[in-house]
Amino acid sequence: MEKLHKQRKLFAVLLAALLTLSGLIPLPGASAAAGGEELAGLAGASSLRELLDRRLARRLAEGSAQTPGEADEAGEAVQVEDPAPAAVPEKVPPAGSPSATDILAAAQTIAHGMGEIDGVTTLNCLEGFLENYAKGVRVFEVDLRLTADGRVVLRHDWRGGWQEGVNESAIPTLEDFLAKPILEKYTPLSFQDLLLLLDEYPDVAVITDSKYTDTDVAVVQFGAMMADARELGLSYVFDRIIVQFYSQDMRDALHNAYGYSHYIYTLYNEGFGGTEDAFRTLAAYCAKNGVEGITMWDSWWKPAFAPIAQEYGVRVYVHTVNDPAPARELLASGVSAVYSDSLTGAELNPGA
Repeated sequence: MEKLHKQRKLFAVLLAALLTLSGLIPLPGASAAAGGEELAGLAGASSLRELLDRRLARRLAEGSAQTPGEADEAGEAVQVEDPAPAAVPEKVPPAGSPSATDILAAAQTIAHGMGEIDGVTTLNCLEGFLENYAKGVRVFEVDLRLTADGRVVLRHDWRGGWQEGVNESAIPTLEDFLAKPILEKYTPLSFQDLLLLLDEYPDVAVITDSKYTDTDVAVVQFGAMMADARELGLSYVFDRIIVQFYSQDMRDALHNAYGYSHYIYTLYNEGFGGTEDAFRTLAAYCAKNGVEGITMWDSWWKPAFAPIAQEYGVRVYVHTVNDPAPARELLASGVSAVYSDSLTGAELNPGA
């Protein structure tokens, strides 16, 4: 644990230097079989935030129980001065649990920014997760940002007006971020909260939108995410996290550093030529490098890409689609799933 804290300090220092250089939760009544019994019951907790904090503390406590002292040869208790907390043992995934590939293959919609809540989009909040999970959504795209102290949280951007005192010129620490409800009512989430949710809900997969396009900053950000997982002993849930990358250099750097199993190549940052030849080049790259899918704007998709994607075994996802009719047309033309603020599979298949 002490090593992790030192790593985080290093992450924060590296982040500051890099940014300088580059300028820059089922609801009650939902199925309990998939998990969430504790998160669905708020007895004794004043808020969802408090409940998540309790779960986090309990998980960390699993590795921190220490014997007060050891007996020496004479039977006297020898106290160990300031023992370092023991590492939380790594959990093993439940037998037969699906991978990100399995869950994504069964999905028609991906909840953009954890899904809409009360008509507001990209809040990446606990309530949005709960509501959309209860509606049947099982794949969630999450936006990730770094706090002032180098920790990873779920946040689309640092715009003002969402959390008191937070804006692009006043990026909060992790503690400050978690202490301030979004729009005064919604529960903000840290990456560790997300890991706890994935552990609680084994039928959920997540697609990252890490926002930072600078490769060096991305490596630091994902390093902080890996440290969070090790601290909780929840590294196994990365098998249900699909890493979305913005350039081939970013994919190479992340894969060399961490060796993730699941990737999606998103094109919104680099752009896309829009031709069949250009799409074939992308599909060939994905097939060669074990990248499972390509994400693009819905307006960039052409039905002519479908046979090319099939030839290379690559799935295609488009964003952001909130109207059922166009979404059905896209799916019928070869798109595997649509990112959406509000659509669910039930809405797209009302007779099913």
